Amino acid sequence: MKPELLAPVGGKPHLIAAVNGGADAVYMGGMSFNARIFADNFSDEELPDAIKYAHAHGVKVYMTMNTLVADDELARAFEYCNYIYGLGADGLIVQDLGLIRLLNKYLPDLPLHYSTQGTLYNKEALGAVKKMGISRVVPARELTIEEIRELSEAAESMEPPIDVEVFVHGALCMCYSGQCQMSRVLGAGSGRTGNRGTCAQPCRQAYTDDTGRTYYALSPKDLCLINCIPELVNAGASSFKIEGRIKSPEYVATVTRIYRKYIDLYDRLEREHGPDAAAEYYEVDEQDMTDLRQIFNRGDFTEGYLHGNPGEDLLSGASPKNQGIYLGKVVAVIDSENKVSERDEKSAVRGALRRGKVLVCLELSKSAKELGVSIHSGDGLEFRSDEKEYLIENPAGGVTTYVKDIGEDCFIVGDYDKGMMLGDLVFRVTDSTLVETALDAPEIKLPLTMQFTAREGQFPVLVMNDVGINHSVEIVSDYRTERAQKVATEAERIEDSLRRLGDTTYTAGLTGIDVQVDDDVMVPLSVVNKMRRDAADELLKFRIKYVQNSRAPKLEKDEIKRIKDEEELGRSRLNAEAYPSEINGRSVNPVPLKEFMRKSEEGSNKDKDVPYILNVSKGELDKYIKDNFDSIVSSVKDSGIIIGNLGWIEQFAEAGVKVYADYGLNVYNRQARLAIRELGGELYLPSHETGARDSRGIPLMITEYPINSETLTDRKGEVHRIELSDDKTLIY
Repeated sequence: MKPELLAPVGGKPHLIAAVNGGADAVYMGGMSFNARIFADNFSDEELPDAIKYAHAHGVKVYMTMNTLVADDELARAFEYCNYIYGLGADGLIVQDLGLIRLLNKYLPDLPLHYSTQGTLYNKEALGAVKKMGISRVVPARELTIEEIRELSEAAESMEPPIDVEVFVHGALCMCYSGQCQMSRVLGAGSGRTGNRGTCAQPCRQAYTDDTGRTYYALSPKDLCLINCIPELVNAGASSFKIEGRIKSPEYVATVTRIYRKYIDLYDRLEREHGPDAAAEYYEVDEQDMTDLRQIFNRGDFTEGYLHGNPGEDLLSGASPKNQGIYLGKVVAVIDSENKVSERDEKSAVRGALRRGKVLVCLELSKSAKELGVSIHSGDGLEFRSDEKEYLIENPAGGVTTYVKDIGEDCFIVGDYDKGMMLGDLVFRVTDSTLVETALDAPEIKLPLTMQFTAREGQFPVLVMNDVGINHSVEIVSDYRTERAQKVATEAERIEDSLRRLGDTTYTAGLTGIDVQVDDDVMVPLSVVNKMRRDAADELLKFRIKYVQNSRAPKLEKDEIKRIKDEEELGRSRLNAEAYPSEINGRSVNPVPLKEFMRKSEEGSNKDKDVPYILNVSKGELDKYIKDNFDSIVSSVKDSGIIIGNLGWIEQFAEAGVKVYADYGLNVYNRQARLAIRELGGELYLPSHETGARDSRGIPLMITEYPINSETLTDRKGEVHRIELSDDKTLIY
């Protein structure tokens, strides 16, 4: 089955770019409760038209409500979700367990997608999310292809099946999404945190390790899985997601267009050669890869953890920003007096310089020459030292206002502020031509068919069918067909009039119109045109309402009020101080599960020891639990167990073990606490976002990336301890 292509939308220009780029669906946010609050987003006044526009072009809309929601915000958040539901949104991307509980209970027809912020990564968690009404999961981006396959197979076997959506392109977090506390803690009380939609991206800052090396130790390259589409399709992923709601419309257009091309290509190859052989014929054009790199990349791309841990190859290198594509080297620098160093090209540049500026002579690299790269006025160029450890913080260069091709693969470009040197590497970070043409894609049109019938003495009939939703409308004219007095109306002229769909979102294609008209009759083309317009309008109105037509209406104000009263929304707040790391009123000592089991074998566990499963157990810890589940259950019957992820709550609760929910589950409100109870657990420690204290300390990050240092020192001089937990790295 061909996977859905899901594109990011930050505002109206991004929406148009995504739709015309070929997206099957888009995800976008309102003005609050979404993890990209610094995107343009859509106001309540803009949202109806945005959803109508997408639906009119056959594109689904998933709204992002993927942040934690406080108790005093829940009523407003729930009302907003009801508003979105009424507008016909096709799904809601959610993180907060309390909000999920309310939506599943009171708006069961609204499809819920469990955000990657929920930190789901194993098939053991699927039962829990199924109970909560989740129809799609967006698992952690750290999964390997085999783990995606295992998760997809388990999700497909559920009744009804759960979709698995995977990120295929865009920015990566160093930490498992939903588990990062670095922005909140390092922000010195600013409150900017990813779980609340305001991440300050401290991972994109430079750090110094314990050898004295300063580099971007926590900044990953951007993900690009365009070459892995066959593997992902065969692994069962049902939706391919592009990251980038705070990127430009040109970025959205370029990336969406290219992924559309290769999803369709592989689908065609599967039909032509069969699923087993299709991958052999799949190949990505180098120009498309260049366009992807040019529009945005952080030191080229990474396939993330899809084929194993990439180690230091994951990092963005000398800069956490867009690094563009490599063009070549500086072979001459020319100052404002036409003094030329290294290479005499005076005649080429005489009179081109402004005072205080410089031109440079650039020789293209072999790779740039092979791609036929050209340089244009308006391109953004950067000049970087050829030192591998050099941190690029304020590179020389800027927008190119002068370009001259002097032959032999050399260009003179400028003019720039001084700062470039002979031998500097030249990178193009903005391709003006790519940017200018990115949004030029023609408007996507939806296929329809038409059948027009005109019989003498009868009223003409037009049946128009929207192929995508297989819905037809019938228009009967009030004009009675007459025998022609002079010239009969030919079928070809009627067909031509029907084909003129103009500003509508429909197209009839080459074979979509069937005209049946008696000989020697006259049908005024004005009648045909009106029938076509009326049919297209009626069809489009149905399409826009298609989602709402298939489910219960939104809740009315009196129902909302009843729910607020019934659930006591906003009347009290989850108090982190009420959970000072106690269980049943007694202080406890949380001990890692493996250490607890070792102590059990030695008989050295203390009365206060309670085992805990780390927030992220993927990998070695999951395997240990699976292999030793019965013995673990036996050992923890008396103590209970603290669990920080959805993967194991149900299993231990069903085995008769008392389960206590840890901070990794990000319980942020009283409704989330109820959700945990309904899964079989009790709250031990709420989210650290509440300010809850933890005797174990607060890991700022949990990552798969193996940091080869015992400490990292940030730009403010704060030293962060690095610890290993099984195959995970924890940063404190």
